[in-house]
Amino acid sequence: MLRGDLICGAAAAAKYTGLERRTIYGLCAKDYLPYVRLGHRLFFRKSELDETFAGARQKLDASASGSQSSMEGRVA
Repeated sequence: MLRGDLICGAAAAAKYTGLERRTIYGLCAKDYLPYVRLGHRLFFRKSELDETFAGARQKLDASASGSQSSMEGRVA
């Protein structure tokens, strides 16, 4: 079960997410991505990455709709 969900290394996580490898390292350094470090390797779960980015997408969608509604009724 875990074997199919496991991503080994930042390069593999970058390929899975479509991000740059340095972006993966940066997000890990800021604790934005869930990971486990064993020695010099980072390990990720696909399911956790999917949840993280799904949650980020929902926040972006909510903030975009909130800023649109706050702009309604304003006259330039």
